[in-house]
Order: sequence, then C-alpha cells, then structure tokens
Amino acid sequence: MMKLGCNTVLFNRLDLDGALQHIAWTGYDGAELACLQSMAQHIELERDQSYYDKVKNKAEKYGLKLFAIEAATNILKEERRRWLLKVFDAAKRTGIPVVAIGSGGRLGDREVTRKVLRCIQELGEYAESWGITLAVKPHVGASIYNVETVLMMLEKVDSPAVGVNFDPSHLYRSGDDPAEAALRIGGDRIVHSHFRDCPHRKGSPGLPEQQVPGRGEIDIPRTLRALRDAGYGGGLDLEVIGAFDYPTSRQMGIAAEARGYLHRCLQELELR
Repeated sequence: MMKLGCNTVLFNRLDLDGALQHIAWTGYDGAELACLQSMAQHIELERDQSYYDKVKNKAEKYGLKLFAIEAATNILKEERRRWLLKVFDAAKRTGIPVVAIGSGGRLGDREVTRKVLRCIQELGEYAESWGITLAVKPHVGASIYNVETVLMMLEKVDSPAVGVNFDPSHLYRSGDDPAEAALRIGGDRIVHSHFRDCPHRKGSPGLPEQQVPGRGEIDIPRTLRALRDAGYGGGLDLEVIGAFDYPTSRQMGIAAEARGYLHRCLQELELR
C-alpha cells in the first residue's frame, strides 16, 4: 500500500527537527531526508551511532517513517562515489532502506552512458553489501532520462540492489506518458518515487506551486492507478524544488495542498 511522504528539501531553512515537525503537521506518513549540499542538508555523514539514533528518535517522535535519503551527485567522479558510500553508511545506521540519486551523464552520449552504467553497477554492489537499495531517477538531460533508457539500465546493471526512482515530472518532460511508463517499468523495479507535477513538457519543472500534484498537466489519478496496477506499494515522496527563499508558511502551504490532493486521490483509488 502506497504511503505519502515529503522530501525535507522543501523545508530547507529549518533544521531536521523543524522539517520533520512541519511534515508531520501536514499529515504525511513519512519523510525523505535531503542530503543535498547546495540545497538542504538534513542528515550528517560520518557521525557516531548515537547521532543516527537521535535522527530515528526524532522521526518516531513525530510519527513519521523515514522512506529514503536523497543524495544527488555526479557519480562519474570517483570522489563523489566515495562520498555516496558515506551516505550508504548513514542510511544503514539510521535504518533508512533507500538512497535516491540521479544517473548524471549526458543525454545521447553513448560513451558517457556506458561509464554511467559502470558506476551504477559499482554503486549497486556496494549498496547490496550495506543492505540498502539504490533508486536511480530518470532525469531530464541525463544519461538515464526516459523509459527506454531506464529499461536499458535495468537490463545492463546486474544488481538486485538497484531499482528506479519514479518521478512523473521528469518522465513527462522527457516525452513519456508517466502512467504508461509505470506499467512498462513494473512495480517490482520501481523502488521509490519522487512524486510531483509540472506545467509543461519542455524546460524547467516550473514554479514550486506548479509542481504541486493536481496543478500541472500530468494526469495524476491515472498515474497513481498505473503504479497500483504495476504492483508498486512504496512511498510517494513529494519533492518540490525552488522554494528555497519562501517563508516557512508558504512552504507549509505547498506541503499541505499536495498531501490533501494526493490523499484524496488515493482514497478514490481505494489505495489507502
């Protein structure tokens, strides 16, 4: 059964406790912790176990599950892959099952894509040894960007610890139908979801308010139905980018509207 979560990047101006508190106030089931150095940092790396126990306790205090850590970085650089291993360790110590990344690379460049796949294979093997799952998001302009490249990745990468981070916004802007994409990829290979809308097929994801599910062009109920029919039962983490200078009240409004809309969609689909 799908659960609703919110990525803490939306509350970039708050510390971890404040971000989790606001996510809980808006009624989410869980949270995804941002480990995005240039945007938001809600989990620290290379800390002792007592720190990670405190992170778990904060989530428990607010009745939230911790669905994932988002740790986008350039995996083609060896030092950034080594950095990701520190994220894997933090996830393991905190009991967080998924680390979400983008593939990086460059659209249409076969040699770069081959290097990306080798890096994902390497990271998948490390993730497996840590007992966590690596969720790779198809991203506009990257080597893995649409359904075809996702299926290619799943064929080429031989690791049970590698799956797909399903983001309807990026798939839509890459020319795919998100509902059809969910069915083609399959719920057993979709291991996480950054769930948001977008106002158009081309360009940026739009203003933060335009990323709220139900405000854009994507058929959200149909996409949710396809995820259900594909067999996906994991978290749907709202990921809104660009609200960095918004006051907390405005960030809160985005989180609350998105949760209310998605909750109602899931009710109507009898998914909750």
